[in-house]
Amino acid sequence: MDIDGGAEHDAVRRQRFPLGSAITIERLAKDPYPLFRDLRAREPVTWAPALSMWLLTRRDDIVAVLADPDLFTTDSAASTIRDVFGRQMLSSDGPDWIRYKRACMKPFRKEALVGDMRSLIREWVAELVAGFDRRDVADLRSELSVPLSLGAVLRVMGLPAGDSRQIHEWYDDFAEALANFTGDAAVRRRGHDSARAFADYVTPYIEGARRVPPRSLLGHLLREDSRTLTDAEVVSNLLIVLFGGVETADSMISTCLYALLTHPEVRSEARETPARLPVIVDEILRWDAPVQSCTRFATRATEIGGVAIGEGETVQCMLGAANRDPDRFRDPQRLDTARENSDEHLSFGAGRHFCLGAVMARMETEAALRAVLEAFPSATLVDPEEARPTGHEFRRPGKLRVRLRA
Repeated sequence: MDIDGGAEHDAVRRQRFPLGSAITIERLAKDPYPLFRDLRAREPVTWAPALSMWLLTRRDDIVAVLADPDLFTTDSAASTIRDVFGRQMLSSDGPDWIRYKRACMKPFRKEALVGDMRSLIREWVAELVAGFDRRDVADLRSELSVPLSLGAVLRVMGLPAGDSRQIHEWYDDFAEALANFTGDAAVRRRGHDSARAFADYVTPYIEGARRVPPRSLLGHLLREDSRTLTDAEVVSNLLIVLFGGVETADSMISTCLYALLTHPEVRSEARETPARLPVIVDEILRWDAPVQSCTRFATRATEIGGVAIGEGETVQCMLGAANRDPDRFRDPQRLDTARENSDEHLSFGAGRHFCLGAVMARMETEAALRAVLEAFPSATLVDPEEARPTGHEFRRPGKLRVRLRA
């Protein structure tokens, strides 16, 4: 090893990793891909003082880390997810992770979703898009991807859609707190306050004071003959399911719509050959990952690519960088729907913590794209720059205002 990661001073690391030392949250949020290209070539394992963590940008390194939960765990007090939501399936490993994942996975299996959710998702999309019929301009994020993703995950969880406005307010606080790598105290406090408010909200369902649909996630978790989680564990796992269900689908839908609206040839292909939508969606996910990173913590001193990583240090696997690694993807900066290996992207993570809601997010995204393409084939962005996806952790358009007709 050429560096003693546990003992060296910050000044030494800054000198050893000049590119990493220049990284800022703002730079990662706006357009990280030129930076990722430089890091892969010169500092594929780098130290980022602004984040106090290691960043990985080579796909092979990232896959190796995500495949080794014994050495690189999600189970750490330093995890922002664990800090805000408590121990749940995304911030635990070992027996607890097995117990949490087994308890929650049944409603998200493909056979369950195809039987229970596919037709509902299509109906909801049709209703949302029909609401634009007499309009000239609509924000396809706030008026389509957000209500669709929130409504779908609430349905699976067993919570009423009528409470979506309040739940979405809490969700916004969660999103800030989970991406709070700089430790802003006010952001952390809002996240904790909203997590407690959600716990208070869901407690009557857990205690039996409010009806729970038996085929829902809550119904499954609370079955007396098969219950394996405590009340607190039910709340924590509901929190991560809620957050992941909204964040993944909302970002996928809005980013895919942005890509189609800024790449006319891809939009034409999607309209003329709708059977290729799954391939097109995979390539957009590769091109601009809605979730940009997976965080792990070293359980003991180790080494990645000749660089020493200290016990307990944070390792950030940059999924967006892995998805544009030229060792895996030809001409990776280009959105190319003819690419044969688009489905090798890591946008849903990899290993045991692969996204639980990936199948449902795909259903929602494909349904939304089909409906918009059919109803508004000539839609254009009001302001392409305003709609450009941003975000250092969760990446998506802030607004997606479109003129619905030419």
